[in-house]
Amino acid sequence: MVVEEGVAAPEDVDGMWTIFTAAGIPPFRLMDRVGLDVVLNIEEHYASVRAGLPEGPRKLLHQFVDEGKLGVKSGHGFYDYPD
Repeated sequence: MVVEEGVAAPEDVDGMWTIFTAAGIPPFRLMDRVGLDVVLNIEEHYASVRAGLPEGPRKLLHQFVDEGKLGVKSGHGFYDYPD
């Protein structure tokens, strides 16, 4: 939500993740690896079975997917992946 609301950039969230958890792949890099279209499908499923989830994160994912920014597999997502 903080990224969709413009409070922080994906890089800031991932940086904080690394500082405070020092574990695994930061969330935005992980979503890029999984594929933003896949992440969106998962989020849409969650929203269909659980009322009250914030719409902002799905709205942000829709924007990226609609622009063809699917993450690593398309070369662009929250981060750019040059050839």
